[in-house]
Amino acid sequence: MSNLFKAIKYQLYLLQLESYELGRFWKLLFKKGLLPKGGQRKQLVWTGKAVLIFGLAEIIVLGLSIGLAHALFLNVLENTVAAAIVGLAAFYILQFLGFFFLPLSVIILAPVDWIIKNIIIWRAKLKITKLQNLKIIGVAGSYGKTTMKEVLKEVLGARFQVLATPESVNTPVGIARWILKTLKNDTEILIVEMGEHYKGDVEEICNFAKPDVAVVTGINEAHLERMKTLSNITDTIFEIVSKAAPRALVVLNGDDKNVVKHYKEYVWPDHRIERFKIEDLRLKKFDTEKLCWEGEIEKLGKLEINLLGEYALGDVSAAITIAQNFGMSNEEILKGVAKIKPVEHRLQPIKSAGGVLVIDDAYNGNPAGVAEAIKVLSRFQNRRKLFITPGLVETGKAASEIHKRIGEQLAEVADVVILIKNSVTPFILEGINGSIKNQELRIMDKKPEVIIFDSATEAHASLSKILKPNDVIVFQNDWGDQYI
Repeated sequence: MSNLFKAIKYQLYLLQLESYELGRFWKLLFKKGLLPKGGQRKQLVWTGKAVLIFGLAEIIVLGLSIGLAHALFLNVLENTVAAAIVGLAAFYILQFLGFFFLPLSVIILAPVDWIIKNIIIWRAKLKITKLQNLKIIGVAGSYGKTTMKEVLKEVLGARFQVLATPESVNTPVGIARWILKTLKNDTEILIVEMGEHYKGDVEEICNFAKPDVAVVTGINEAHLERMKTLSNITDTIFEIVSKAAPRALVVLNGDDKNVVKHYKEYVWPDHRIERFKIEDLRLKKFDTEKLCWEGEIEKLGKLEINLLGEYALGDVSAAITIAQNFGMSNEEILKGVAKIKPVEHRLQPIKSAGGVLVIDDAYNGNPAGVAEAIKVLSRFQNRRKLFITPGLVETGKAASEIHKRIGEQLAEVADVVILIKNSVTPFILEGINGSIKNQELRIMDKKPEVIIFDSATEAHASLSKILKPNDVIVFQNDWGDQYI
């Protein structure tokens, strides 16, 4: 029976991967085909929405099958058995046409979906409104949102009851549904990661979770494929500032040129502006044995920060600024900083067999994140350095330039580069081999060896033959099935 629905379930999976956006779904289906070809990384998640779409599609298919059998029975066939056979055959064949019936179901259900979404958001807004002492911190940016959110949660959690949106919850409905389920009356600070794919996304979240503190982590070409221009990305991310609460504290990444260049276009006269920078941590040094940063911050003294990325030092500075604005003492802040730990799949160190250090950066999928991962790798001077990546997705027309730059950076640091073959692989190779400096490195037989696999599964299966004791390997980004 499961084979009967194999085609339409697979097509529903592709539709779900593209967040039920029909244009992107049809484009993906044209690339992937009507049936799974094996090597599927994930499976369909039977959410309420997926069940409704699938159920309605099957009702339409069943109705058409019965109608066809009935029409033929009346005009051509002479017995009920033959009509049933025709109906069953039609029902089976129509399962392959999910690319038509599933989108039709999405369109039919759109008004109901819109009403349900707005009811959920309205209820979440009402729940927030009842908590008069609740402070909301919004975090938006092309990169670094999750790490910033986790750093804030640990530092502020040393004094306050803090709640933060979980890993993958950053859309308006997802956040609203989570608030209804999780927000408690004793919550004092709510940290909301605000995702962006299209203009208006961040504003929609701010409409029901208006931030008292707006944090902008940075702006780059992530989501350029959807947003089309860097200007659109900038406008969308800065919605967190323009739609923040009156007299909001606005905390900006002073190391990001796009943030510094444009923020004045979006702030209000009564906003309080603070900047955070990596250099706020003085006399900083990375300890490759303890896997932490050591340094000191004015008025707080010496710190140890258990994160690998240098950008996280800026996050800690931002958290300290916000904590001070919330009246936390130095002792409380230091206690919170000490609790900071690596975020899962974001430059997360994992000590493996044979002294191999694995740095899991699988969820970092933007140019700034790649550059930081390569910088982290470069600090392990006395160990063989490996870097495995499929490249980045949704970089649009900037894909060539971005991936050539990644190749150039890798050529100067990595001993072994492992690539997963796809549309951006040639650009990375061009960057590795292209520049004069990189050509000189190759002539000197220093950098780097390049190994290319057809799939991530094949690459991971081969690592046992590639890795040697005491190696350091970075796993950077992980493409979903829609990008492979």
